[in-house]
Amino acid sequence: MLLYVNGDSHTAPEYSYAGLVAREFDYSLINQAQSGCSNASIIRRSKEYLSNTKPDFIIIGWSTWEREEWHVDNEYYNVNSSGHDVLPNNLKARYKSWVKSQNTDTLTTKSKKCHQDIFDLHIYLQRKNIKHLFFNCMYNFVHTVYEPYNWSNQYIDPYNNDCSYYWYLKGKGLCTDAWYHYKVDGHTVWAKYLINYIKENKLI
Repeated sequence: MLLYVNGDSHTAPEYSYAGLVAREFDYSLINQAQSGCSNASIIRRSKEYLSNTKPDFIIIGWSTWEREEWHVDNEYYNVNSSGHDVLPNNLKARYKSWVKSQNTDTLTTKSKKCHQDIFDLHIYLQRKNIKHLFFNCMYNFVHTVYEPYNWSNQYIDPYNNDCSYYWYLKGKGLCTDAWYHYKVDGHTVWAKYLINYIKENKLI
């Protein structure tokens, strides 16, 4: 049995919740999360993986909405408001302009697109009969989406920030490092939450 996991830096550490969930259900684990990545990157890489392998269950923790993946000269680059991959010189001016362009309107537009893109992946997985569970790591959609989709029980309340990974653990009194990342104790609590959710909803 195989568990496939993807996401950003909240999911990438070796000590992340992913290993604990895999151990609970006696699944092998493939974790393709990457620090600093965008949702576009998560979706693209997940589909590439699924083109050759069908896991038994998928968990994805979605990144923040402002992030983008740039495809230039056959290379992919992740950019976000707090930094970027090592960009070639010809993209540095573009990145500076991109940072300046980030505002409430652009964030709203991007969050709406993420909402649609994630739903499209949800439908894609349903059609392939691949069980899955999504959750937001930081932000919800409540301020930018006025027609919520029916995710059944396969997305942990995407319209409620209290159910997002970061805010759920903060509400439990757990602390992060300077980069808003939880350590082993936070991942242990989140893993327990996911395990209980999966069992209660009979996703596995």
